[in-house]
Amino acid sequence: MALNPRKYLIKDLVNKPCPVDVWLQGTIEQTVGADILIISDISGRAKITKCETAHGIIDKSSLRKGTYCCILGTAIRTKGLPEVQASKFIDLTTQPHMKMAWETEVKEANLFLEGKLLPAI
Repeated sequence: MALNPRKYLIKDLVNKPCPVDVWLQGTIEQTVGADILIISDISGRAKITKCETAHGIIDKSSLRKGTYCCILGTAIRTKGLPEVQASKFIDLTTQPHMKMAWETEVKEANLFLEGKLLPAI
């Protein structure tokens, strides 16, 4: 399955038409079995499903509370707590700069996609 994800803060997913391909980053708050996570970023929380089949899950120990991660997948529900089916999982815990830059990165990417920000070359 080919994804064409867009970077989102979790709050910006609420009430989007589904399905929508997403790129989220957040901290794991809770695990439910081996297949469901609740992650949060500075703006909200999301339920991540199908973790067992997501590419990049090499070691189940990376699916633990406190892990900062990147999730690529498809939002299948955006009412209330957004639900995303994971296609790819990347553990970013060893890269703390990724967490600090995420909000700015999302805002800049959206401005670029809207044609309001042009790259300086």
